[in-house]
Amino acid sequence: MRLPHWFQFVRAVFISGFAGLSCLTNLQAQPQSQPGDVEQAAYSGPVSNVVDQICCENELGGSYGYGSANVCADDDGYLGPYYFFQADYLFWTRDSSVTSGPVVNGPDSFNYNDLEFGFDSGYRLRGAVAFETLEFEAAWTQVDGWNDSSNGQLTTGLGFDGGGSFAGANSIDATTFFQPLFRASSFNSGGTDETLEDEGLGPVGIFADPAATYQTRYSSSLQDLELMAKYAPFWRRLKFGVGYRRVTLDELASASINGTFRAIDTGAGANGGLSHAALTDANGGNLQIISGAADGFDDETALLGTAGPDQLQMLNSATTDNTLNGVQFSMEALLVESQWFLLDATLKAGAFQNQIDASLTELYSATANDDSVYGRAFNDSASEVAFVGQIGLGTTFRLSHFARLRVGWEVLFVSGVALAPDQTANLQAGTFNVNNDGDMVANGGHIGLEFVY
Repeated sequence: MRLPHWFQFVRAVFISGFAGLSCLTNLQAQPQSQPGDVEQAAYSGPVSNVVDQICCENELGGSYGYGSANVCADDDGYLGPYYFFQADYLFWTRDSSVTSGPVVNGPDSFNYNDLEFGFDSGYRLRGAVAFETLEFEAAWTQVDGWNDSSNGQLTTGLGFDGGGSFAGANSIDATTFFQPLFRASSFNSGGTDETLEDEGLGPVGIFADPAATYQTRYSSSLQDLELMAKYAPFWRRLKFGVGYRRVTLDELASASINGTFRAIDTGAGANGGLSHAALTDANGGNLQIISGAADGFDDETALLGTAGPDQLQMLNSATTDNTLNGVQFSMEALLVESQWFLLDATLKAGAFQNQIDASLTELYSATANDDSVYGRAFNDSASEVAFVGQIGLGTTFRLSHFARLRVGWEVLFVSGVALAPDQTANLQAGTFNVNNDGDMVANGGHIGLEFVY
């Protein structure tokens, strides 16, 4: 059924999108005719003729900015299609709800929340084809540079078991990292009694060892694929979309401490170190011997092996790989439009299935005066529900008929992901379950070019 001529005319005017003043001037300059003649000339042909009478090129960018390209209609009134390509440089930062406890307690206590991601670079590529009422889009976003690290030296010793010899010093316990050493230092079973001495890293008492050094590191990368179909009529300022989105968030977090091992005797029968039995028993450190002499760690008395004191390195490292696949809905609105400038807003949200792979590794290595290495390693996978939301505000400046400069700011929220610093093991049971209670918020700007044909 053919639409009424008046409706075709109104529709064509909106498609042309507030055509340029020069076009309107030219139209007004046409010789005046009788009302009947105007009606016959303006409405008797197809929509394309009306558009051509107003302006064969839409100078103002169309109802949603399609006017960088030629919009001359063909004989059946169909405009387009338009082809888009965008290349954006991203400068984004991110934050997260890291809930892991302190690496150590005490006057020099530190944790992963002390680290801050600055603005790091990335890129986004987008291609789209727009028909009269539909638009199909593919976009790829990548940010690989998020990382921060911290290193320093403790100002006091580091006690493993809360013994009085390390009073006022830094400590590890059931709330910190490196819990196997806390439990091994409190072990008393099968003829092995570690409660007869205070273990830790110097300096302590009369031993003026150099204080332990530490390092923490946290890195993260983001990849994002979007395939969208949108209801986007040329004559409307709103677009509504639905499609597939795949987000991957990969992380690495590690903490290490290096120092001189000390065992201060507090009772008769002390063994002068931290024994192999205490380190490996299920009720102690619950560690495995990885390599070396398997004689534990000893201090200057050398009761457990070669001459001490041992130099001890403690390492905790976790990785997480989050792969989110799901359905996304979007809405885009053209807020302001002029001949050379567009302002638009974007809202996206969706539910996702997050396939998670995580690992946790702890190593305790004698790096001098011994070669014993103890440790444990865990892996776990899970499939959980996650949420992704995104908002953005962008401006577009027209450089030519086919090129535009894009500048904007956006915020990306991801919930239900596994963050590397939050991964801890059940020490006593010797099990590991991935923790996916984390949130990530990334925000930043973009600047790029858009080409329309």
